[in-house]
Amino acid sequence: MDRAKTKSRKNELDKIIGKNIRAEREKRSMSREELAETLDLTISHMGLIERGERGATAVTLEKLSNTFNIQIDGLFKAKDRTSERASTALGGREKDDSAAISRSKIAAMTANLTKEQLDLVIQLIKGLSRLRD
Repeated sequence: MDRAKTKSRKNELDKIIGKNIRAEREKRSMSREELAETLDLTISHMGLIERGERGATAVTLEKLSNTFNIQIDGLFKAKDRTSERASTALGGREKDDSAAISRSKIAAMTANLTKEQLDLVIQLIKGLSRLRD
């Protein structure tokens, strides 16, 4: 593949990845600021990635995969927005599932915590669940 075709394909992939990142972020009701903080990026850099104006690094893609709890290759696939809307109209509940959204937000907020910090979060959740009983 010549350089021009390679650059064109890179630009195309950057746009697809950016759209998919934005879709995943919005599906989880996360702000760009929240996601940028989770990934240790600036908000403006996050915007460049979402618009496909800048490519995401391998490390950022790995963090996104962990944050969204998805396979990395899912970020590379062009989505058919028509079938996505149809699925939602026919009862696709993922977007409206507030528990799933909450779990995604918790995953995003805890993605960069140390083991000790995660242990404290787990203890807190266990304590809260005991209060509920």
